[in-house]
Amino acid sequence: MSRFSSVLITAALILLLLGSGYKDNIDIYDGGVKIIGEEKNNDHMAYAHFFGATKKVDNYQIVFQPFPFVPFVGDNSTTLNFSILDNNNSNVNNIYAALVIKERNTGNVLGQIPYKFYEFSDISFRYPFQHVGNFVVTLEAKINGDPKYQDNPLISNFEISVNDLRQMIPFSQLMLYYVTPSTALVAGIAVYLISKKKANKQANG
Repeated sequence: MSRFSSVLITAALILLLLGSGYKDNIDIYDGGVKIIGEEKNNDHMAYAHFFGATKKVDNYQIVFQPFPFVPFVGDNSTTLNFSILDNNNSNVNNIYAALVIKERNTGNVLGQIPYKFYEFSDISFRYPFQHVGNFVVTLEAKINGDPKYQDNPLISNFEISVNDLRQMIPFSQLMLYYVTPSTALVAGIAVYLISKKKANKQANG
């Protein structure tokens, strides 16, 4: 089995695990307009928090994890995943969230996902990047019941780089950005789902 085949199989396992708990809720961005299609419904990724780059804003932690971990141009499966957590690492309920994607060097806005209601704060936005480069994704969240962020959004910026799959990828980079993180993510999700299943059985028993 080739090294790249191993990466693809690992990615497929992740998608299978994630897909068991999620519904596709974002229309695919076709690159024709700046406003990305609104969500089809309020179902969203809410079974486990995402793990990735973390920033603290007042009493909240904002976690950002793209998938794939290093996105490729034109990949319609690319998602930008966020968790907004309180000081207890718990979800923040009943929020409105929006996303803005900009070029890092020029500040040009490439895409916008308008505000939408989310019951829980584990959120995924589907966005296929159209060209190689460095970008800034800005999450905006209005948090119900928070006197500061109910009307004025909490804002958090994260940088992301996008590559071209057609270019040769050294094996060391595949291991660093795909195989190792993917394996860790699969293991983490599997442990979480097993623990949750056992907890539900005990609660129902």
